[in-house]
Amino acid sequence: MSETTLPDATIVSVLNVKDEAMKAFYVSLTCNQSVDEYIHDQHLYFSSRQVESVFLSHLLALTELALDRCFLRTR
Repeated sequence: MSETTLPDATIVSVLNVKDEAMKAFYVSLTCNQSVDEYIHDQHLYFSSRQVESVFLSHLLALTELALDRCFLRTR
């Protein structure tokens, strides 16, 4: 019999949602990869819709912070 291996998956829960959002944001900036690609490549699964919403809220906040800082530097 041949052995089939599945890639490791990460369950995103309230315990690690902030860390995963930060990683996704960083990778999207430094590796020219979309957050959707990061989620797919890292095999991320959200424990609930609420956790997914928190993840997206963190991404939005990080993006707003980065844009605000860039805007302030150009003044």
